[in-house]
Amino acid sequence: MISVITPSLNICKDGRQDYFDKMMKSVHEQSYKNIEHIVIEGDSTDNTLDILRKYQEKGWINCLVSGKDKGIYNAMNKGLILSKGNYINIMNTDDYLLNETFFEESIHKIEKYQVDFTHADRIIKSRENKSNYTKKGDERVAFFRMPFRHQTMVVRREVFEDLGLFDENYEIASDYKYVLKMLLKGKKGHHISRVSLCSLDGGVSSNREKCIEEVSQILHESYGKDYDLTLKDCKNIYLRKPSLSLFYKILFKIKDKKIRDSLIYGYKQKIIS
Repeated sequence: MISVITPSLNICKDGRQDYFDKMMKSVHEQSYKNIEHIVIEGDSTDNTLDILRKYQEKGWINCLVSGKDKGIYNAMNKGLILSKGNYINIMNTDDYLLNETFFEESIHKIEKYQVDFTHADRIIKSRENKSNYTKKGDERVAFFRMPFRHQTMVVRREVFEDLGLFDENYEIASDYKYVLKMLLKGKKGHHISRVSLCSLDGGVSSNREKCIEEVSQILHESYGKDYDLTLKDCKNIYLRKPSLSLFYKILFKIKDKKIRDSLIYGYKQKIIS
């Protein structure tokens, strides 16, 4: 069984209900039918709860929890604690799957290649009628920015049993911290090179200043302080500002090859672009 966890809050506002309906339809029309859908509702001030109850009556929501939470990662953790599936997917209310075999293919790849998780590509749809664009999963960039989104991931339950829950001290980047934690602990992934998800752009993660602050702190906490990198160094790593002194630190102080190679790759891409 796969447990799909969806944190939800005020899905009627800003015209987002259409995307929520698409998400629910895309999940429950999957070829893989052994699905447990858990929705954590955060005390919405619109008609969200009424909509969720209708889906629950329809049998598409197996577990509905409603009440004030401490943010999206607290909601995700509530869902993880309640989940019973052998595999986990965390699906946002503004995202929807683009092919009916996504869960079936992801689980097949996990078992075929004996990996801990899969991830896939996604298309990002503009809220303001701008051009859509595609984001491809790329583990090579993992140690300076988010390499793939949790919505495209299917993860073995054992990963969460081993590594624990999301860090609720972060507001928008704890999923990135968890990806780093997985990779640093040797968890193996498999990239499904296909656009499998549509995301709506914007949201809380579009707060650039907050994103820089949290990602810089996460890089410092996850590996920077182990290699004498300052918080400012980690901020420049995220922003890819390759000063000569920082580049020397990366070359000669970072002993973990996968971290060093990722950062060097990032700087090379910055120079090329």
